[in-house]
Amino acid sequence: MPGEAKALLAAALWAIAGIVFAAQTPRLGPLRLNVIRSLSATVFICLLIPFAGAAGELRTVSTATVIAMVGSGILAIGLGDSLFFASLPVLGASLAVPLSSSVYPLLTFLVASVWLGETVTWAVLGGSLLIMAGIFLLLWRATPVISPSVHVGRRSRFDWRGAVLLLMIATVFWTLSTAWLRAGSGDLGPVSAGVLRAGGTTLFLLPATLGMRRDSSTPRFAWGSVASVAAAGILAVGIGSLFYIAAVQEAGAGRTAILTSTMPLFNLPLAVLFLRERVTPRVVAGTITCVAGIWLIV
Repeated sequence: MPGEAKALLAAALWAIAGIVFAAQTPRLGPLRLNVIRSLSATVFICLLIPFAGAAGELRTVSTATVIAMVGSGILAIGLGDSLFFASLPVLGASLAVPLSSSVYPLLTFLVASVWLGETVTWAVLGGSLLIMAGIFLLLWRATPVISPSVHVGRRSRFDWRGAVLLLMIATVFWTLSTAWLRAGSGDLGPVSAGVLRAGGTTLFLLPATLGMRRDSSTPRFAWGSVASVAAAGILAVGIGSLFYIAAVQEAGAGRTAILTSTMPLFNLPLAVLFLRERVTPRVVAGTITCVAGIWLIV
């Protein structure tokens, strides 16, 4: 399977799991949800080590590679995804996913061209303009598309703008993580890299979760929510991220970021069917414009 196909498969798996994460974030909170999915993914990937021949790689891996894999995991899964989950209750999946999936590939492609020496063509300019136009369509009067089911209390314009800011910071973390993964993975296979990324992220997040104190604003702990997030974590971080790592290594950081940004194509119908979010013609037009820009860059 070529690297480009692996990137698209990762996008599809992330979109499916993202619906579960969007539904469970108000119940568990972004930090607790992230720990559960990272821990379940770490256990799942560890079970794959004997079958993937990764034990030998992990015994001989260099310190620099370990730092790069753990660091890229913390940036993307620990910090970027936590900020993304924090923005979901305000923006909704139908807005947060296409918005982040438009900014992230553009930043990654630019960073990859400067840091990693990946090729930039004139098509990038046209694709970038389309992406910016799509972002404008997504943000302009965006609050009416948010379903009441994803609101928690009364939201203000500050809440909405704050959520967008968190989302933009998340895209920066994802960009740096992808570039670091590409530059630092070396000959390490996807399973070995996945163990280091997911395991390091879990160890990074766990102390903060254990230190959380329950108060009246903390959602009640529900085992059904834990089980669904754990299953989605295996799907997204345990399986999807393995395809993503392989795609970065084979197709490059820039192309992988662009191809995984087709996630809105999978996410929009799922958000409508399962989260009952309202998707207006403007959101659809913005998503299509962004995807058109992405494919032009490819």
